[in-house]
Amino acid sequence: MAIAPGVIQPPFYDPPIADYPSGQQHSQAWTEYHQSVADRLAATTATIAANKGVTSGAEAPAGQVGEFRTVVVTAGTPVSMSSFSAVNVATMTLEAGDWDVWGNVVFSPGGTTTIQAIAAWIGPASATLPGALEGQGYTTIRAAFTTGQHQALSAGRVRLLNTAAQPLYLSALAGFGASTMVAYGTLSARRQR
Repeated sequence: MAIAPGVIQPPFYDPPIADYPSGQQHSQAWTEYHQSVADRLAATTATIAANKGVTSGAEAPAGQVGEFRTVVVTAGTPVSMSSFSAVNVATMTLEAGDWDVWGNVVFSPGGTTTIQAIAAWIGPASATLPGALEGQGYTTIRAAFTTGQHQALSAGRVRLLNTAAQPLYLSALAGFGASTMVAYGTLSARRQR
C-alpha cells in the first residue's frame, strides 16, 4: 500500500477514553492516528528491505538495484575490422533506469599488422564516432604499437539515465596497415537505482 509522504499530526484535541473494563483506552481519532503511524513504519520498512543489497552472493533480480548485465564477445567469434572504420564489438539493450555502463575491447592484429591508433567508446548510435558532447566513455590511443601484438583498451565508464529501453553499443576503431585486424570484448552494466 502506498502511503503519501507528510507529517502525521496526533489528535491533541481529542481526549483519551478511560474505559478500562472494555479495554478501550483511546478515541477513534487516536486509534486512527496509531494505525497511520504503524502503516507508515511498515511502508518504510518495506522500502528499505526492497532497496537492500543482496548478501547471499546471488544475483540481484531484474529491475532491482544492483542488477548486473554483461555481453561477452570472445576471441572465438571476433568482429572483423577495416582500417579507420568503426565497428560494433558488442550491443546491449537496457531497460529504463539509472545504469553505470563500461566496456573493454581487445584488438587482435594479424602477425604482420602494424597498428597506428586504437579507439573504443560506448554510445547509443551503432558504429558511430561520438560527437563533441557525447565524448563520455571515449578512449583513444595513438602510439607506436608492436607489430602483430594484441592491444586492450577500456572504453571507460558512462552513466545512462533512460526512461525507456535503449540499445547501447561498445564500438571500436583501429588504424592499421598490412594484414588484418579483429576485435572482441566485454560490455557490462549495473543498475544503480
